[in-house]
Amino acid sequence: MISGFTKPESRNFALATASNFFFYCNFSSFFLLPLYIKSLGGDDAQIGYIMGSFGITSLGAIPFVTFLVDKYGRRRFMLIGYGLMFLASLSYIFIGELSPYIYLIRLVQGISFAFSFTAAGTFVADYVPSVRRAQGLGIFSAFTIAAYAVGPSLGEFMIELAGYHNFFLYSSFFSLVSFALAIFMKDGNFTPSKDPYGFGFFRLISSRKYALVLLSNLVLAGGLGAVLNFIATFFRSKDLQAYYFFLTYTITVTAIRIFGGRLSDTWGRKAVASPALLIVSVSLVSMYFADSALTAVLISFIFSFGYGSLYPTLSALMIDKAGEDERGKAIGAFNASYSMGINFLAFPFGVIARDYGYEGMYFAAGCLVFTGFLLYTFFERERVS
Repeated sequence: MISGFTKPESRNFALATASNFFFYCNFSSFFLLPLYIKSLGGDDAQIGYIMGSFGITSLGAIPFVTFLVDKYGRRRFMLIGYGLMFLASLSYIFIGELSPYIYLIRLVQGISFAFSFTAAGTFVADYVPSVRRAQGLGIFSAFTIAAYAVGPSLGEFMIELAGYHNFFLYSSFFSLVSFALAIFMKDGNFTPSKDPYGFGFFRLISSRKYALVLLSNLVLAGGLGAVLNFIATFFRSKDLQAYYFFLTYTITVTAIRIFGGRLSDTWGRKAVASPALLIVSVSLVSMYFADSALTAVLISFIFSFGYGSLYPTLSALMIDKAGEDERGKAIGAFNASYSMGINFLAFPFGVIARDYGYEGMYFAAGCLVFTGFLLYTFFERERVS
């Protein structure tokens, strides 16, 4: 799979990648949860509240999770995350009306996400050779992207064929598979954190050492959120189908991360990240010209090429900067900046789209990412400690 691996390392990497893929099949299936909320009589506001409650605990739990992962190891918290997601997803079969319990289950799913993804990402980083770090993380994240195509697509078919209760059984099964695979994993060597109270996460996110990486990831995620949250309605206003973007995105990002993930390992992080940030910013502004199937696919490809190159490069750079005893905190901070960008920036982008149109919103998103490009290009140093 990746040169430089011993057989035990390759086995653990493969198990972690597979378990994360199945976990994300479960997670992404719940993009269909609004359909169930609607069937229970919920309105758009209630959909927003219920779906958004996930972010409260997924973000809020990260400092606690990173402390545990760095101090006590990775695998046990992957098991906790997968187990919680299985139980929470299965619990929807007992929900027959809109009530506070549906919020409670969604909050538990947010906690499970914080445990699962932070622990799994740190686990993989322990095993990937440093000279192949971006390549390894690219392959790991490529299977995450693939899960976004599998989970909702099969889930929609399951709902139509067998109803919502069977859909919840179907989706929870994925996390059960993840749990079973994690049983056979073994933690790699790591240096336990000496942080006694868990404040290291807050010191890390306020450190200048990581500031530009986290800022770049935040604005990148904001650009991705501008696309994912609004592309369907934007393309509909142009008499285009949303699958022009989503199919192009899935194929391009998966291919880039599998076959091109090693580029920043060879050329250096900045040599890849800086032009990729520029490419993403240009593609967002270019949404103005998406008025045919050809231009929609072309712009979607340019965006996906830039984004597909950036995420593993920036995450590898984040780990490069971190010591072994704060690797979990570094990955947790990276995930937190991503979540903040994709979730919280959706609110101002929505206002801009309402008042100035989708073209104005994509122009603003492109300018935001371009600002990140300028800051990263001129102030980020290639050398890491």
